[in-house]
Amino acid sequence: MLEFRDELTARAESYARGARAANTWSAYERQWRRFESWCAAAEERALPADPLTVARFLADLAPVWRSATPSDPPSAVVAGQVCEREGLRPGTLSGYLAAISVVHQTAQLDNPTGAEAVRRTITGIRRHPGVAPTRRRAAARREPLVELLRLLRPEEVLADARDHALLLIGWKAALRTDDLARLQMADLHPSGQGLSVHLSRSKNDQHGTGTTIGIAAPSREDVLGEESEESTLLDAGVAWTRWRDLLGSHGILEGPAWRGIDRYGRRPRTGGLHRNSIAGIIKRRAKAARLEDADLWGGHSLRRGFATEAIAAGVPERDVQRHGRWRSRASMDPYVDAARTFDAANPTHWLT
Repeated sequence: MLEFRDELTARAESYARGARAANTWSAYERQWRRFESWCAAAEERALPADPLTVARFLADLAPVWRSATPSDPPSAVVAGQVCEREGLRPGTLSGYLAAISVVHQTAQLDNPTGAEAVRRTITGIRRHPGVAPTRRRAAARREPLVELLRLLRPEEVLADARDHALLLIGWKAALRTDDLARLQMADLHPSGQGLSVHLSRSKNDQHGTGTTIGIAAPSREDVLGEESEESTLLDAGVAWTRWRDLLGSHGILEGPAWRGIDRYGRRPRTGGLHRNSIAGIIKRRAKAARLEDADLWGGHSLRRGFATEAIAAGVPERDVQRHGRWRSRASMDPYVDAARTFDAANPTHWLT
């Protein structure tokens, strides 16, 4: 009976670990090890940790500031202080707090991260005048995306065919790089109506319920109209079918949707692309197109660009939220603000 109990305990621990993504656990383990090492060097106890120990740990990892002197260059002075040593950003420090919290909760010990000393320390770090605002990724709006896609030669270059489909599907389906990296060939189904993209799991669907996103095909009016060339360029179904057929010509009929290309640019590789590689492709293509804000393009640009462009085009916010799978209306505020900065309701239009 004791062996059976131990087996059930192991199973319960395995299920409990599945409550968070593997990447999250890896980050927690790495952050906890650093906290343990710091405590050993400082002769402090890591488990259970005293709240003041955690507060001192945060202070040690945060930037160190000193009072400015007349010899300091004006550009280095922030609110009368100069940064003497670079440190971690508040968001990164919050990750360490989460790791410390999880370890203590798992061990059923008092959680030191909720103590007043810790809360006030991290709040003070966040409120310091020298903390730079978070740099948001540039939104992949329609015009710069079209400019970028025009440089590709998907009919001639294998990598261009892949990136054309990847960029369009990521943009129109409002996907994260994790979502794109997880896609399999069997998850994408073109039809006369458009392209169906099935997500078996995502950030907001850790239980794997799954959802299918529809990317509508261009209307007949768009295809025959003055902007027919642009409509074809932005047709995700056509781009995916081209890339899928190219994979098929190399005997690849299943597996990851996105793959690396060999050094000669002639054959797709076996393994799928990692999310970091996909983010690198987005940034590299933006730089190749010499976009004004190319340095700010990255993995979140496609999803951010979809929301910003759709809202600016007058799509109801509830429809944008549903398509992009945002949990709440509040989480879309940054995109709404960006889309409406210079819209017709801006009162300064009447002051010119």
